[in-house]
Amino acid sequence: MKRNKLNIVFSTFNFVLCFVGYQLVTTLFLPATSDWEGISRSVTIPYRVFALTVALGVIFLNLKTRIGTTHLALKVFWVYWIALIIRIFYDANYRIDLHLNDANRLWLYIFGVCLPAMYSLMKSYKMIDLDKALIWLYATTTMVLILSLFNNTSLLLASEEITQRLGGNLALGTISFGHVGTMGVIMSFFILFKKTRLGYLCKLTVFSIMLLSFFLMLRAGSRSPILALVATMMFWFFARKKDITVGSFITGAVIIFLMLFIDPIIDFIGDISPVMEYRLKASVHEGDSSGRDQIFKLALQSFWDQPFLGKQFAMFDNGDLRYSHNIILDSLMGLGVWGGGAMIYVLWSAVKTAYLSIRNNDEHFWVLLLLIQHIVFSMFSGAIYFNGLLNMLLVFAFLPRKDLSDLAARSSVMPPLTQRINTGTNAERSRFFHDRSRK
Repeated sequence: MKRNKLNIVFSTFNFVLCFVGYQLVTTLFLPATSDWEGISRSVTIPYRVFALTVALGVIFLNLKTRIGTTHLALKVFWVYWIALIIRIFYDANYRIDLHLNDANRLWLYIFGVCLPAMYSLMKSYKMIDLDKALIWLYATTTMVLILSLFNNTSLLLASEEITQRLGGNLALGTISFGHVGTMGVIMSFFILFKKTRLGYLCKLTVFSIMLLSFFLMLRAGSRSPILALVATMMFWFFARKKDITVGSFITGAVIIFLMLFIDPIIDFIGDISPVMEYRLKASVHEGDSSGRDQIFKLALQSFWDQPFLGKQFAMFDNGDLRYSHNIILDSLMGLGVWGGGAMIYVLWSAVKTAYLSIRNNDEHFWVLLLLIQHIVFSMFSGAIYFNGLLNMLLVFAFLPRKDLSDLAARSSVMPPLTQRINTGTNAERSRFFHDRSRK
């Protein structure tokens, strides 16, 4: 019994750590800026070692646990990862036309962050207490946001004094920090929507945290967090409706509203973050993508050069690695048409799972809302081999999850009919159904 409780605590802790561990540790121990060379690594490397130790410990605690039947998409995802590792190894070690300066960092992310997060979740998902996970994650996300105000005083400057994008600390850039704010808004909405028995003071606190999250998301000055927020909330409203026609109508109405009132909305955002206002207007009216359109073209060209097997897993500039900022384009560029098709299938299956979870009003669909957020994130920033959280969330979407407390409740308060069917011998079950058919 004690071992099970320890397993639940560590499995839940490992799960939450994937979301906000890095952000919390860097917020606690790193300043906003510094002239000391290597100061960020003095914090981030020990944290990575700690997180890896926790993941390996969780795997050890659940070593004998059978994973059970999983979705086909999960198998496809693991095959995709094996092919990607082979591609990266080949490009980094055997291609004379390519040179990568810091291959060790890439391998550390793959084998020290991404794969341990994925496999530890597969082994421990039955032990994760998702109710506690929500409380821990919400509390730590709030802590990151509040501490960032003291850590980076530029976040509290008057709007007219903001002239650049703002990160949380030395190791938490503007995009990642903005997505912490997005997570805070999404979880706040979920709590207010699902936890109807909250007292007035609790609701006021959650609403205040939501406003703080939204404020800091805008102050970060990156566009993908706000785009991810809009896309996730629209997906939620669409999936909530049992009737697809009604959901589509409401979603279309929201899109039309945003299109008609986009300028006043951006002007309102400018009152909080002039940098965000400027960047959004540049995107809406001038089609500015911060150079991503050129990167997309280069990635597509690499795909067309070798459409079947892929040309290379990334683009290289004097030994520095550059990804396409879109995981589908990365897949096409690195693994050809089958790799891109595999990634599209995995993402589509994950989105479908999230849709069904929200539609059926699952108690823990907040996790899948955060998955939608990070799928949108992956369409404009980052790469699959640098994103442990996205990999973990994709695995989560395809696991046959059942909450421990629900299982315990069902076993202790089992209806007589179900109990007779589940616990009787084969002969007793046959006799039972025979008697029912005669009646």
